[in-house]
Amino acid sequence: MMDGRDKKLTGTEGDPVPGDARSRTVLAVALAPAALDLLPRNVLEPRSYIARVTYEELDSIRFSGPDAPALVLSPLLTPVFDAIDLARYLSQRGYRGRYLALVDRLPSANLIRREVEAQSPDLNFDVVVLDGSSPLHSL
Repeated sequence: MMDGRDKKLTGTEGDPVPGDARSRTVLAVALAPAALDLLPRNVLEPRSYIARVTYEELDSIRFSGPDAPALVLSPLLTPVFDAIDLARYLSQRGYRGRYLALVDRLPSANLIRREVEAQSPDLNFDVVVLDGSSPLHSL
C-alpha cells in the first residue's frame, strides 16, 4: 500500500489526483525524511500525500483555494529561513491551513507560538518537539 510519502507536488488544476489527495496534501518544506517518522502518530492521516519541497520552490505552490495544502510542515530553524519567516510568507499568500514547525528539543515552545501568533494571527500554528514532549504526542 502506498502512503504518498516523498511525492513532488506536480498536479495541475484539473489533473486527477489518486484518492482526491488534494484535500490531504501535506507540504514538507526543507524537511529531512527522518523527521516525518518522528511526528506524533495523529498528525498525518494514513493516506496523506506528502509533497517535499525546498523553500525556493514555494513560489510555484498555491496556498489558497481547493489546491492549497491541508498542512505545512517545516523545521523550526534552517540556515535559509525560520518558522516566523515561513509563517509570514504563508499568511501573505493567503494560506489558512495548519502549519507545524518541527524541532528536536526546545525548552519553551510557548515563546515561539506567541511570536508567530503576533505576526501571523490568521495561521493555525504550533511547534512540535520531536523528543516526544509535545502535547500532540499524548493524543
